This record gives sequence, C-alpha cells and structure tokens, in this order.
Amino acid sequence: MSWSLIADGVVAVLLIATVIYIRRFSRRIAAIRESRGEFEKLIADLTKSTDQAASHLHQFKSAAEQVGKDLQARVDRVQGMASEFGRIGDDLNLLAERAENAANRLETAIGKSRQNPMSVAPTPVVAVHAAAIEFTEDEDDGRVSNLSALSGLR
Repeated sequence: MSWSLIADGVVAVLLIATVIYIRRFSRRIAAIRESRGEFEKLIADLTKSTDQAASHLHQFKSAAEQVGKDLQARVDRVQGMASEFGRIGDDLNLLAERAENAANRLETAIGKSRQNPMSVAPTPVVAVHAAAIEFTEDEDDGRVSNLSALSGLR
C-alpha cells in the first residue's frame, strides 16, 4: 500500500469524525437557540417581578413613614394630655385638701355652736354666695359666729 492511500484514509476518517462532531454541535446550538427564547422570557419575567417588588417596597416605605408620623403625632398628643391631666390632678388634689380643711372648720364651728346655742342669736340671711365665704386661718374666729348663725337657720 502506498503512503498516499493511507494518508487519504486517515484524512477521510478525520473528516467523517469532524462531520459527526459538527452535526452534534449543530444540534446543541439549535437546542440552545430554542431555549434562548425561554431564557429571555424568564429574564423578562424576573425583571418585571423585580420592578413590581421595588414598587411595592416603595409603597410600603411610604405607608410605614405615614403610619410612623401619625403614631408620633398621637404619642405627642397623649403626652400633652398626660401632662395636662397631671396638672389637673394636682389642682384637684389642692382643691380637695382645701375643701377638706374647710369641711373640718365647718364641723368644728357647727359643733361649737351646738354646744353653746344661746351664745349666738340667729340672724336671718337672705342669700349666701359661696364666693362670699372664704376660709383662711386668720379670719376663722370672725367667721365662726357667722357660720353658727347659718347653722341655726336650719
């Protein structure tokens, strides 16, 4: 056999192997091209989902900020009301103490007038205004006689 015939046979075998390899490669490229459309669709869907998620996240942030502002406004209002209620409570405590002191003085004055009913003559009183009667410790003695007179009217 001649060397040229062997070389031609080797070249023919290599060409057949190359054709087979190119055919397989061509099929794989065709499969990739077919799946490329699906891949592009998948990427488009992913992009759309990502955009929607970003939009929803932005809306969520806006809503959360608004709720935070509303909540802070309510907290501030409640704190203001709490301090106002504290002041009102202090005022009520002061008024209750003063009323209790006044009640104690009234009880004392009425008790004294009942023990000694003849010492003070009852005087008719047409109208007594609460603003006209003030109880201070310095003026207690002068007012006791007036209170005794008022208690005798009952």
